[in-house]
Amino acid sequence: MVTSAPSSPAQGSPVQERTLLTRMRRMASLVPTPWLITAGGAALLAATAAFGGLETVPPQPIPTVEPGEQYSGSDLELTVRNVELRAERGNAASFPDPQRGEKVLAVTVDVVNTFERPRMAAGAATVSPVVDGVLVEGIDAKPALAYADGSSGTVWLQPDVPVRVVLSWVVGADDLRDGDEVRLTLPDSTHSVGTSVQRGVDIWDEVVVGAVVTASVQEVPAAAGGTS
Repeated sequence: MVTSAPSSPAQGSPVQERTLLTRMRRMASLVPTPWLITAGGAALLAATAAFGGLETVPPQPIPTVEPGEQYSGSDLELTVRNVELRAERGNAASFPDPQRGEKVLAVTVDVVNTFERPRMAAGAATVSPVVDGVLVEGIDAKPALAYADGSSGTVWLQPDVPVRVVLSWVVGADDLRDGDEVRLTLPDSTHSVGTSVQRGVDIWDEVVVGAVVTASVQEVPAAAGGTS
């Protein structure tokens, strides 16, 4: 009886394909992972170059608003009414030293809290998302806040209730003059609700400049200081 030798798998048979796939997997497993990452990165860069290279996205310009124009940000509506340079503090919460010739830079702002709960107009953080986050370029300090009608106490913002607030800074005798222009930055931020230790607390963070107002300074004589 003649026994024939076993025939080899036919070209393209399932056995041959499985054997080839197994060999390829074994070869791939021998290639170090960093090599694969490097090769993938090189391929990505090559593809990017083919389509014109990496393009940087230009930053968006900061919006500008005019005095008297309403701005919305940080769940507030802010309208800058005027900017005064006062020899006397009037209804502002800043106290200049007349012996040193100091004056008060007072900015009157109409504010509406569009959030559903009351909020303080001043924030505890160095970079504030609320009314004392309105800053004058060139002055590092946050403003002092006061009710424009002369009411005493901490300024609170009730939901959907307009309130006029005076923001103020003490400035030197020669820092500003009548007709000078100042740039005010208005805050914007992201609202979230705290978790863990701050569970349920409303938080406004990620504070940015939402808009810029350029206004002319109006000097107010001592006898008229305090008008708004």
